[in-house]
Amino acid sequence: MTLWNGSFPFYPSTNACFHFDTKWAIIISVFLSTLAIFIIILPGIRGRGRFFWFLRVVTGLFVGAVVLTIQFTRDWETGWVTANTSYKSFSSALVNADIGLHIGLAGVNVTLVGNPVHQVNETINYNEHFSWSFDADYDHSYYKGLERGLPSPILYVAEKFTTHSPCGMLRQYRISGHYASLTLW
Repeated sequence: MTLWNGSFPFYPSTNACFHFDTKWAIIISVFLSTLAIFIIILPGIRGRGRFFWFLRVVTGLFVGAVVLTIQFTRDWETGWVTANTSYKSFSSALVNADIGLHIGLAGVNVTLVGNPVHQVNETINYNEHFSWSFDADYDHSYYKGLERGLPSPILYVAEKFTTHSPCGMLRQYRISGHYASLTLW
């Protein structure tokens, strides 16, 4: 039995890095099942029209799947950097880590992975999502990250998207994300 049941006391709700997006699996399975159903129906269409119906349906399903995939992706704009940075506030310890930024239509995803993962007697593997959709408040989720004690590199990148940041990036990305999402729907 471990202290605090194996979790970190200062980081109670760390998000595990999950490399497979289930939304893509749902979109692909829905469109592939629709294609399979149409292939079953296809022999009932007479003559040369069968080929043209097949092309129309496959093209329409492909375009629909691509549009839905783009709608739910977090990779509209991405960036990665490897840096030697401080891990915690008020600490002089430096860590070597990959810092990633993925900007999507609904928010920003900041990733911090240590090189190697185990440094400074801790596991450095974070993946945090800060949402700016209509029902979410970006500043509130940023301040919740401050309260949880997220590492300094994640908070530094996330701070650039707050409403009080001099960069003003939140307003630009949020408005463009809402309009792009509305256009895709």
